Amino acid sequence: SAITGYMKKMVQVRAEFELQQRSLAVILKSKGEANRIWEQTLDLAVKSPFTIQELHGYVKELSAYRIETEALFDTTKRLADVSAGLGVDMSRLILAYGQVRAAEYLRGTELRQFTEAGIPLLQELADRFTALEGRAVSTAEVFSRISKRMVTFQDVAAVFRSMTDEGGTFYRMQEEQSQTLAGQLSNFKDEMSIMLNDIGKETQGVIVMF
Repeated sequence: SAITGYMKKMVQVRAEFELQQRSLAVILKSKGEANRIWEQTLDLAVKSPFTIQELHGYVKELSAYRIETEALFDTTKRLADVSAGLGVDMSRLILAYGQVRAAEYLRGTELRQFTEAGIPLLQELADRFTALEGRAVSTAEVFSRISKRMVTFQDVAAVFRSMTDEGGTFYRMQEEQSQTLAGQLSNFKDEMSIMLNDIGKETQGVIVMF
């Protein structure tokens, strides 16, 4: 009975992982890129409070907003760091970030969404423009630029990189959160799933017969 239960669980995990990999390959139109991002997602999951399934879902959500394939995993990781640090639903951040990507510039609607999520985007943008232009740029001036559609998606993406790079407010926040009891339990489940998947790949012929 125990062996049968173990085999069924292995089949379930292996089948789910394979399905997720193939769905990502269809979305990205590249099996190689899908496999690369999938492996990166597995590595992140074991040191993140988010599960494999959650992270993979976030990758697919961002891909729907046409985030470039080469930036897809990095963007997911950075938004997840912010989400973990603020305790904000990741899908809220993806929605706002994706809408900016689709429009190619920041609008008042997305600014409000980021602000309500606890991200001081106006101040972060003011700091960015101050550094770029070599003069003090106020939040009022940034707000004026937003109303004139002068703040681009690239500006917003740069701010998120700054917040999650070394020295930023949300640097390695997922790893910090994964040290909590909830995070450790999530990591343990992910590690078990990865182990079952690896065993399943090695014994796939036997599993099919089973």
